[in-house]
Amino acid sequence: MMHIIEQIVIEFLQMLWDIAWGLLFGFLLSAVIRAFISTETISSRLGKDTAGAIGLSTFFGAISSSCSYAAASMARTLIIKGATWSNAVAFMVSSTNLVFEIFIVIVTLLGWPFFGGEIVGGLLFILLSATLIALFFPESLSKIASVQASKNSGADNDPHAHHSSSAMHHREHNAHHKSKLGSPFIDKLKQASGHFYMDVMMVGKDILIGIALSAILMVLVPEAFWKSLFITGQSHLPHFIILAWNAIIGILIAIFAFVCSVGNIVLAGVLWHGGISFGGVIAFILSDLVTIPMLMVYKKYYGWKMMWVLLAILSASIFLTALSVDYLFEALHWIPKTHGQAMQMGQDQFTWDYGAWLNLLFISLGLFCFFYGKKQTGNSGAM
Repeated sequence: MMHIIEQIVIEFLQMLWDIAWGLLFGFLLSAVIRAFISTETISSRLGKDTAGAIGLSTFFGAISSSCSYAAASMARTLIIKGATWSNAVAFMVSSTNLVFEIFIVIVTLLGWPFFGGEIVGGLLFILLSATLIALFFPESLSKIASVQASKNSGADNDPHAHHSSSAMHHREHNAHHKSKLGSPFIDKLKQASGHFYMDVMMVGKDILIGIALSAILMVLVPEAFWKSLFITGQSHLPHFIILAWNAIIGILIAIFAFVCSVGNIVLAGVLWHGGISFGGVIAFILSDLVTIPMLMVYKKYYGWKMMWVLLAILSASIFLTALSVDYLFEALHWIPKTHGQAMQMGQDQFTWDYGAWLNLLFISLGLFCFFYGKKQTGNSGAM
């Protein structure tokens, strides 16, 4: 028993060490960019369902937070300020799947083919969801949900305390206008440290839970179980059936895994090494927008009916995206030929390489920005 616990702890620490610098770099870069682009700048350009507006939604999402809960909160803000549902969903997808920290961790744990798959998959997800919303989104329900969102905008109780984030934005906005002293550039950097602090507070638990769950699964779940679940090696079945099944399984595991953000990427690595298809990995990663906690957020913001509509549209878009990515990358011969060895992603021993030095740099910088950002927000709550 002690040996198993020791293995789990070692895997946990190795995975955490592997992603630390990339994750912190992504959070820092995202926080700096967000500090220099206001919410008003974003929402004022997203009121029409045009290709340009979808493109802007995708761009603004990509420079925003990678937390799915924060993305849902921001999407509701955009809707209240006049953005269309297609643009709000595009923003959510982009801000959870096309951001710097996600890309860096994907390359670290899964490799460059999955980096390409995430970009292509994220863009396809946006296009498909926008199309399905245009075709099947009930106009009457859309208006009711928008009214519901406006009514609930005063006090949030979602799992990651977005009311604190909104209050922080208002305090920073008011302080900026009340004070004419000091450098605007320095003020923006202070604001960025506040964004960094809030990002870590919002997604820190999810990332740690994702890494812990991944470590437990890597040690305890035998490879035969994964091969059976993903019907790996079932050559008598039609190829389409295998790919479709893996996409569905990827979505279902994500729904019940309760993990979002970068924690999802770590768990995706376990699934890939267990034998899930390339598209199944993409489906799993994209599905952090339909986890059970996220569905409860949709219900709170927009009501039960809109929650089910969003679940149906997002799930269908993810499924079609996963199949498309599978066939496209297979045709281009870009799918990795191996799933790895025995699901072991960590190194056998610690080595002083560039990653170790980058970890020391960004962990130090991250700790400084976290505590300085905590001071800036005036928030002493525990994560």
